[in-house]
Amino acid sequence: MLRLVVYMAIFVGVNCRLMNRKPEAIRLESAPTTLIQREFSGDSISFLIAGDNGGFPEPFYSTKLQRNVAALMARESKDNDCKFILELGDNFYFLGVKDIHDKRWKGTFEDVYNDPALYIPWYITTGNHDWHGSVQAQIDYSKISTRWTMPWYWYTLDFTMPDIGVKLRIIMFETTIPCGIGGAPDGVAIDDAMAEEEWAWLETQLQEGQDADYLIVTGHYPVYSAGNAGPYIECLYNRLEPLLDTYRVSAYIAGHDHDAQHLIPKDSEVHYIVVGCSNFITPWFAHADSEYFTAEFLFASWMDILTGCFARVDVDGTSMRVTILDGKEGNEMYTAALPRRDKTLLF
Repeated sequence: MLRLVVYMAIFVGVNCRLMNRKPEAIRLESAPTTLIQREFSGDSISFLIAGDNGGFPEPFYSTKLQRNVAALMARESKDNDCKFILELGDNFYFLGVKDIHDKRWKGTFEDVYNDPALYIPWYITTGNHDWHGSVQAQIDYSKISTRWTMPWYWYTLDFTMPDIGVKLRIIMFETTIPCGIGGAPDGVAIDDAMAEEEWAWLETQLQEGQDADYLIVTGHYPVYSAGNAGPYIECLYNRLEPLLDTYRVSAYIAGHDHDAQHLIPKDSEVHYIVVGCSNFITPWFAHADSEYFTAEFLFASWMDILTGCFARVDVDGTSMRVTILDGKEGNEMYTAALPRRDKTLLF
């Protein structure tokens, strides 16, 4: 109970500081190669998703929920031979990291995800809390880590499975740059020129990814949400949602809300999935009955406040299955089966 009281005191104090904190300046240099390509043998691959798993400030560094989820992620990785992990932002609560030597690297990441089964590539995007520290440090840490992978603010992953003729493209879209740093994004870009550069890059990646059997876009902020961020985030609803529809994206996968969701908007084939429950839980679905979407699955209630969750994705020649697992026992709570894209309908 004492630890919970201290947690809450730090939470309130830090969030008061965040109100006047400005993001770091974006380093205006040429982007490195932002396409990562890998090939896998066999007739299927599996990978994990963790969202909003950024522990807690000093002196705690991590939370019990985060450590429980980490242990179960390791079990899933080992049992399913997972190839990589997607991390959906808010990697370090509440003020990001200062530099590549920050103690948070060890206390919140390295010492928590220390099972050998988790020494696989981690593909990283950043969330609003990361921007209260140095995002450049998170990019630079890629140069010294064997698994932390964030070559630039945005980048693309192309995975091929030649044995069954499957291509999976995952576009890692950075949502804070175009939509703002606040917990409730106001649509004021951190940097207008860089935001426009990212939007143009995204459409190019979607165009060039039309040969993908599964086409995924990830970001920290959700487009739609039944939770606190909902029913939609205007910045993404106005500009990202039309692109996802136009280019027939299989799914948009996000975090930010501390829960798990599977939403399907009216008149759309795009699946919207939220996995933001790998460290904190916020059991509040104020927009569960929104007119904008049908909520196929929602997790969490007040009974789950210390449970948490994460996701495993299994990809084969017929479908991509996204399974939400609880962070207490690792039980499979829900699976969304996304069909292989019909490439006869190329854009």
